[in-house]
Parts: sequence; structure tokens; C-alpha cells
Amino acid sequence: MTETAEITKEPKISAIWIIPAIALLVGMWMLYQYQANKGPTIFIEMPQAEGIIAGKTEIKVRSVKIGQIDHIRLSDTQDSVIARAQIDKNYNSLLTDDAKIWVVKPRIDETGISGMSTLLSGVYLEFSPGESKELKERFTLQDEPALIGKDVKGGRFKLLSYNAEVLDVSTGIFFKNYKIGQIETAIFDWENQAMKYGVFIKEPYQNLITMNSIFWVNAGIEIDLSADGININTGSLSKLLKGGVSVGLPEQQAPGEIAQDGHSFSLSQSYKEALEERFYDFDYYLIEFEQSVRGLRTGAPVEYRGMRVGTVVEAPANVIVNGKPAHFRNHNTAVPVLIKVEYGRLYHDSASAKEYWQGSLKGWIESGMRASLKPGNLLTGAVYVDFDIYPDAPAAHLGKLVQYDVFPSISSGITVLADQVSDVLNKVNDLKIEDSLAQMQATFTDYRALANEMRELLSQKDTQNLPGDFNRNFEKMTKSMVQFEVTMRQFDKTMASYQAGSELHHQIQQTLKEFKRLSEGLQPLTRGLNEQPNMLIFDKSLPADPKPRKQ
Repeated sequence: MTETAEITKEPKISAIWIIPAIALLVGMWMLYQYQANKGPTIFIEMPQAEGIIAGKTEIKVRSVKIGQIDHIRLSDTQDSVIARAQIDKNYNSLLTDDAKIWVVKPRIDETGISGMSTLLSGVYLEFSPGESKELKERFTLQDEPALIGKDVKGGRFKLLSYNAEVLDVSTGIFFKNYKIGQIETAIFDWENQAMKYGVFIKEPYQNLITMNSIFWVNAGIEIDLSADGININTGSLSKLLKGGVSVGLPEQQAPGEIAQDGHSFSLSQSYKEALEERFYDFDYYLIEFEQSVRGLRTGAPVEYRGMRVGTVVEAPANVIVNGKPAHFRNHNTAVPVLIKVEYGRLYHDSASAKEYWQGSLKGWIESGMRASLKPGNLLTGAVYVDFDIYPDAPAAHLGKLVQYDVFPSISSGITVLADQVSDVLNKVNDLKIEDSLAQMQATFTDYRALANEMRELLSQKDTQNLPGDFNRNFEKMTKSMVQFEVTMRQFDKTMASYQAGSELHHQIQQTLKEFKRLSEGLQPLTRGLNEQPNMLIFDKSLPADPKPRKQ
């Protein structure tokens, strides 16, 4: 008996495919969760990737991890490195437009030692959020760490320096030896050849910065050799080692109006220069000296009878006349010196002082005001410019050379002494004593002949027989002639002592020779002191021996 087969239909999809389907759904869910929790991606451009490792180098804010570098590649131009980082979604709001990022690694600077923990864990990137509301995904790595956080309150100011030494970022700002801030940025302005600094002053010390504050470099020890003498100033041990910038007020000045954020100040090399550079209202003058200006340096004082009224700007002055320097003119051997009269030194109200000076200057010059060079310090050889009244000075007026007014001058110092000695000797030589002695001797001979004739006349009988009045008169005349003869004999002895060959005449000649030798001896001393004012203390400087050149 034949059995009939029963045919049934199996499902087309096997139940075993449920497992892969579930796995796919789980994978998709995990991918979704990963993408949802991944957070934003940022790109950091850096000059090189030293110490940066993909999958290991972290990005932190205040030592809290907010992301990690996951890929590093060269830029399209191959002159920099692009690092890609994944940031946790919870910190998306930190990626502001003004945020800063830098590498944390071991550093040793004037603020101390930092980043030592990275010796074991490796370097990481520190992220400093900004205050902007705009977000971005591309950043540039900073060379130096941000010194002041955005959450630190205080004031920011600018310093401009033309001649002070270059300072590093993080250099401290001190007020009465107490640190109140530091330098944040340092940029060299090549167009103006000046250093521009950004400084931060912590709250509440920004209220110490007023409109009349002065800033100067405090190197810890300062040695000043000038016409005022030798001054040595030392600061605290920390400033002696690290240096810094000091801020303060000029002596005997009350604080002015508090400076606003962003105000610019001048940075000077020293406290003394800071005091000098705070006088902004001044006028330039040229002074032409008919003597050596050796020892006159830029910054030397200009005084009127001991009172500081200005400063030497250039010695000699770099003034061009008809294409040639003013101190090498054919018709004028004078050396020009450029000074500035600073009106703030005359009176605290510089505008009133300027009006008074300009209104009185012409009358002062007519009264004999002249400029001269005076020794300020024999040890250093420094000299300064001195204004004073010389009533016997030749008439002069305020001249003009190029764009400057020319103030009249007069020679001074050892040069004047030598000139006076020479004038005395010239006058003595012009007296012609020998001619005068010869004339006086001839006159005495004539007087002696007259006395003899009068004596003979009185001895005659006819003269004696004259009336009594005539006799008495002749007797008086005889006595007068006798007295005259005695006087003339004494005069003859005196004059004889002045005659050539006499002892007194010899002494006069010797004295004149001594004066002449003294004058000749003073001339090299005068020239030497004009060339080197400190030669009385130090040996005269000699030129260096010439060095043979290679053939």
C-alpha cells in the first residue's frame, strides 16, 4: 500500500536571523548614543606636535578633563600641525571666540616652577575660556600660557618704552616694593622702534594708578654717575634677583585722578629718568659754545643759579645747515648744543611758566643772561649748562639757526682764567716802562738845572739889595727850592732803582718772565681740562696703540 507524502511549507526567514537583527539594533542604538554624547569636534593649529600624542593627550580646564586629542596631521601647506580633539558635550559653551589654549609642560621663570606633574603623566593642553558669546571650532595654540584668568578682577594698562631694557612677560609690577601686578604681553613695534607692554594690576590696587603716576625699570641695583655725584640704590633681595617695574608718584606730589583701563604710560629706565621725562611742555634752544664740550652728556642738567630749568638733548647737536653739520661750518668754529627748557620745572603750572619765560627772555638777555659750561663732577668729568647774569658781557640777542632759537653763550672755567692772565701780561707789556723812565730822567735833569740857576740868582748882591718884600719872597723861594731839591734827589734815587740794570728793574723783569712762563704753563692745562675735565683725578686718556693689519 502506497503512503501519500504530506508536504508542508517552511517560513522563508529563519528564526536564527533574529539574533543578528537584535545585534544590529543594539549597535545602531549605541552609535546613536555615541554620536549624541560625543560633543563637538575642534581643530587646534600648532607649529609642531612635540609631546602631543593622539588618543592620549588630554585637554583640561582647571585640571578637569574636557576632551582629548584623537588625530594629528600636517596642514595642507605643511608648515604647521593640525590636531583634532573631541570635547565633552557638557562643555560645549566653553568654546568661545576669545578662548586661549596652550601646552602645559615644566617651566622655570621669575614666577617660579610650574608644570612638574607633567614629567610623569606627559604634557596636556590647558584651555582658558573667554567672555565672548560667539562659539568657534578652530583655535591657535599660544606660545606662552595665559597669566591672568578672565575671572581675576583688576585693571589693564599700557606701557610704552623707547630706551628702557626689554622686559619679559610675567615681570612683576611693584608699588613700594609690594607686587601689585605683572606684565601680560610684550610686543616690539618695529615701525616706531619701541616696546609696547600690556600690564595687569590686581584689584583693588588699580586705584593706585593715577594720571600722574610714573613707571620705571627697577633692576634691583642702580648706580648713577652724573653731574650731581655718585648715587647707588638697591632694592629688596627678590627684586635684586628678578628685577621688575616700579610704579609711584613724584616726590611731594599728591595722587591725581585715577587712570581708566587702557590708559598709556611711559616706561623709563630709572626713577631719575622717569622724573625727567614727565615734563612734556618744553621748548628747544641751541647754544653755540666757543670751547670744548667734552664731558657734556645727553641728559645733563640745565640750571639757573643752581635751579634746574631744563635738560641737554644733544651734545653736539645734530643740526644740518646747507647740507653740512652745524659744528663743521667754515665761518663758525662754535659747537652747537641742543637743550630743552622744561616749564614744569619753573612752576607747577607749566602754561603760566611758559608765558612768563617767553615774555621775559628778551629782557634777561639784554641784561646779560648767558649760558656757560660749569664742572659738575671732577671725579667723572661731567659738566652741565648754567644760565647766569653777566653785566659786563658783550651785547647779544636771541638768534636763529634752522628751526631753533640760538641762546647766547660765554666762555667759563679755566679757559677764562687763562685768558685773564694773558690779558694782564699783554697790558704789562704795553706799558713801555723803559720809555717812561727815560722821559722822567730827562725831566729831572731839567729841574736840577733850573734849581742851580735859581741858587745863583739869589746869591747875587743886586738880588739881595732888593726891597724887604722881595727879599722875604726870595727867602721863601730859596727854602722851597731847597725842599724841591731834596725831593728831587729822593725822586732821583727812586727813579734810579727803576733804571735798566738796577735791582728793582731786574726784579720787575723777572716777575714778568715768571708771569709769561705761568701763562705758557697754563695753556696745556687749559687744553687738557677742556678735553678731559677729570684729568685732575685720573691720568689723561691716551689714544690706543695702533694694531698692525694683516698683509
